[in-house]
Amino acid sequence: MKNKYPFKIKRDNKIFLYTKKEFENLLEIEYLPTLKFEKDVILKKINKICIKAGKDGLLTKENIWFGTYYEKEIKSHFIPDVYIKWIDSVKEHGLFANKDFSNRAFLGEYTGVVRKYRKIMDDKNSYLFEYSIGYKKTSYTIDAREKGSLIRFVNHSLTPNVTPLSVYLDGTIHLIFRTNKVIKKDEELTYNYGPFYWKKREKPMADK
Repeated sequence: MKNKYPFKIKRDNKIFLYTKKEFENLLEIEYLPTLKFEKDVILKKINKICIKAGKDGLLTKENIWFGTYYEKEIKSHFIPDVYIKWIDSVKEHGLFANKDFSNRAFLGEYTGVVRKYRKIMDDKNSYLFEYSIGYKKTSYTIDAREKGSLIRFVNHSLTPNVTPLSVYLDGTIHLIFRTNKVIKKDEELTYNYGPFYWKKREKPMADK
């Protein structure tokens, strides 16, 4: 990281800057700038699935095009100008804009540990993202509960201002997030978790 203090947390209306180590210690997570595969064999299997999906037409043109379009941001492990703030005991922390963002601005990659989905253990894990390859579903998931990027702090909303995109780059799928509207400074970044997420969870009061 070129910036020694890339992480921002807001408390008492003041923004404090932190190093990676300080940030990890404070929030008790490991920051991952890119996907981490639980086992080498998983990465190899995913590479093969991606190749087959491409041949079978299951990777869309959008998957491929956006992977090329955002290649620089993905490979540079881009960290947007955002800050984390504690909201309440229900939502806990959230991610907020530290500047104005234009529509379709790149915000970052949803990273974590790519591993097999374990139904019984994972039903209550709020930091899982399905690892699909184009139109092809897989048995893998991205687990950002203990290890992940700043995007793991994006909360749910029925009127989201952020949209996830599945993109293909260098043999694997990456899940990136970008704005879907103009976002003003200090506005919370949110996306719609979808009905499957709330199937075994209590919905927020605003969603009922």
